[in-house]
Amino acid sequence: MFSKTVKIILICICLCSYGLFIEPNVLLTKHYTIPHKLKHELTIKIVQISDTHLSHKKDIDQLRKIVTKVNKMKPDFIVFTGDLISDIRKFTYQNEVLSLLTEMKATRGKLAVYGNHDHGGYFTEQYEALLRSSDFILLKNEEKTFYVQNEKISFIGLDDYMLGNKEYTKILNSIQKDSFTIVLAHEPDIAAITKNFPINLQLSGHSHGGQLYVPFFQSMLMPPYAKKYNRGLYHLSNQFERYLVVSNGIGTTKLPFRFLTPPEIVSIELKRAH
Repeated sequence: MFSKTVKIILICICLCSYGLFIEPNVLLTKHYTIPHKLKHELTIKIVQISDTHLSHKKDIDQLRKIVTKVNKMKPDFIVFTGDLISDIRKFTYQNEVLSLLTEMKATRGKLAVYGNHDHGGYFTEQYEALLRSSDFILLKNEEKTFYVQNEKISFIGLDDYMLGNKEYTKILNSIQKDSFTIVLAHEPDIAAITKNFPINLQLSGHSHGGQLYVPFFQSMLMPPYAKKYNRGLYHLSNQFERYLVVSNGIGTTKLPFRFLTPPEIVSIELKRAH
C-alpha cells in the first residue's frame, strides 16, 4: 500500500514538473494546408503567432527563438492574433520587444489584431504604438487587401470581442466574393458571428488549447468565447468553403503550466484546390 502511494506521488511530481518546467518551454511548428479557388496556381505561406503573454525576462528569450524560427520559414505574411503582454504595468522590456518584432520579416506584410490582454491594463494605445513601430499593420474592424499575381488576398481584423469594439457588421458586409478573405479574430467562437459571410479562413488564438488537456472535460477548462472551437483546424460546413485555425499560442496565464498543449507557431499554406 505504501509503495503504491509513493509511486502515485512520484508520478504526480513528475507530471507537475513536466507541466511547469518542460512543456511551457517547448516550441513546436504546426503545419496546415488550406485550399483556395483562385484562378492562379498560387501558394501563399502565412505564419500565425498568438498569445505570447510576455511577463518575464525569460519570455524575451522565447520571443527571440520565435523570431529566428519564423524568419527561417520565409513567410509571405505574418499574423499576430492578440495577447502580446500579460500585464503592461508589470512588464519593463518593451524596447526589447519592439526590437525583436521589428526583426520579424515577411515578404508581403505583417498584420495584427487586439486580444483581451492588449486592451486590459490601460495597454490599448501602447499596444498600437508598439505594433505600428515594428511594421505591423494593426487592424481594428478594418480590412487590408494585397494583390498576389492579380489575385486579391484580403485580411479583415476584428477588434477583441471581450474588451474592444464589437461593431463588426459594417466591415463584414464589405467583404467581396472575388477575393480570398482571411479574418483575424482573437476569440475563436466569433466564428458563430462570421459564419454567414463569405469568409474563407479565420485565424484565432485565446484558448491556449486549454493549457491543460483533459479529454471529455476540455470545454470546462476553456476561457469565454473559446468553448466550441479551441484547438487545431476546423472545416466549417456552410454555404462557403470555410476553415478555422485555433492556435495553442505561446505563453500562459494564471498558472505557468501546460500539459499536452505545447506552445506552437502555426504555418499555413494556401494552395489551389484541384
